[in-house]
This record gives sequence, structure tokens and C-alpha cells, in this order.
Amino acid sequence: MSAEQYSAGAAPHGAGWDRWAAWAENMPTSQQIGLRCVSIEYGRAELMIDSSEWPLNPVGAVHGGAVIAVADHCFGIVGSTVLDVERMPATATLTADFLRPATLPLTFVAEVDRCGRTLAFITVTVVNGKGKVATKVSGTMVIDGASRHIG
Repeated sequence: MSAEQYSAGAAPHGAGWDRWAAWAENMPTSQQIGLRCVSIEYGRAELMIDSSEWPLNPVGAVHGGAVIAVADHCFGIVGSTVLDVERMPATATLTADFLRPATLPLTFVAEVDRCGRTLAFITVTVVNGKGKVATKVSGTMVIDGASRHIG
């Protein structure tokens, strides 16, 4: 299968991690925000935004709301790596600690802390262009086999 076949489809369960990286990068949301997959494996993904086209706030950083929106997208990417093909993650809770300005480029290190039958706990550490932790985002994802059939 080609990378394009993963652009709008389900996670590439059973494929190699290079296919997962292509899937993560080719999702429409990833393409619109310029998200690149640096690495991905079971329970961990490192993604990056290095585009200078992002609008910046008055202090020269990416708006906090945009940072947590990208982190939430990363939740779904990394959460999918630990689930079987019949299950799908959906964000239930999300909490962010803003520690310093999120200056470009931004690296999103997403990790599944724990995963059970119905919940996954995920942390995304956002590292700014100076190599400092800018934002720490943590949350819970509901794992549901039925949600993919809605609509």
C-alpha cells in the first residue's frame, strides 16, 4: 500500500512503523498544520511543526489554543499505536500546563502512559525551538469499538 492510501483511512495496523509515519503525516489535519512525523513506535510518537507560516501571538510564540489542538491530534495518533484494529480512541479529558512560550519549531513528544480496556492515559510534552519544555499536556482517551460506526 502507498502512503496516500493511509491519508484518510484507519490506522495501518499490521504494517511497519514507516507506514505508521506516512499515515500520521498524510492525515488531512496533519497536512493542514504542517505536522511531520519524526519517529513513531508502539506507545510513543515524536512529531514536529517547523513551518514559519504559523501565525504568532505578540510575544512571537504559537497561540496556546493552537498548541493544545495539535497536542490533541497527537493524542489520537499515539493512542492508535497501542490499540487493535477494532478499537478507536476519542479524547475525554485534556489538561495543559503552559510553562514558557511555544516558539517555533515545536516538537510534540506523545507517550501512552497507561492503557486499559476502556481508557488510555496520554502525555504530550511540547518542546520549543530553544529545546525547553513549553507545554505539558495530559489527558484521557476513551477506547471504543463502536464509535467508528456512528454516522
